[in-house]
Amino acid sequence: MTTAIAATAAPAQNRVLTAARLNLVGAWGRLAIPWMVVGAAFLINLLIFGLIRANTDDGDPGVTGALAALYFAVAAAHLQTMTQTFPFALSLGITRRHFYLGTGLVVLGESILHAIGLTVMLAIENGTGGWGIDLRFFGVGFLVQSNPFAQVAVYGGPLLALGFIGMMVGTLFKRWGQLGLYAAAIGTTLVLGGLVALVTWQQWWGSVGTFFATTPMIQLAALYPLVIAVLAAFGGFLLVRKATP
Repeated sequence: MTTAIAATAAPAQNRVLTAARLNLVGAWGRLAIPWMVVGAAFLINLLIFGLIRANTDDGDPGVTGALAALYFAVAAAHLQTMTQTFPFALSLGITRRHFYLGTGLVVLGESILHAIGLTVMLAIENGTGGWGIDLRFFGVGFLVQSNPFAQVAVYGGPLLALGFIGMMVGTLFKRWGQLGLYAAAIGTTLVLGGLVALVTWQQWWGSVGTFFATTPMIQLAALYPLVIAVLAAFGGFLLVRKATP
């Protein structure tokens, strides 16, 4: 009751912060779960590549894509925020707009924290020679930057984009239910399929490859995901205004 009264009486900026604090209830668990997933994947890869190094003379670095598990876990967590925490927030008197803005602040903060954590783990990985067995778990070659701030941006850009995409998908579900999700999935598949068909028809694959090969990674992994994050955040904001609890 006190929270509901405070949410109603407080100035707009305080209501946004109230919504953000609501998202931070149990935040340590939400922050820890993606890292628990990554930790399990890391231990499995450490064991596998350790056995490979012990039984073969393979000198190539051990590269794995298991780090992607953290990104999908973050997207799933923020999707659940809109499907589970959102109805509770409305019952406390927090408006849709303030909850969405507060949740957006949390997405931004968590993305930065995760990106800093990944950058620290990469530094440890480099300092230990790939954990003693030349395992490149956190340092996938094309993502590695010499500047730590650029490294945080490269890690954080996709996290921010996936966080807001997760919010938008969760909001879409609250607005139109499973039918809306199916329609969005079908529409996305048709659009992507159409783009692939167009590129194939026009024989543009060489140009596409050249674009990705010549574009700086900071632009590919930080700037473009930031644009996607802004678009997803705006799309979710439009949807949340009529979303039902």
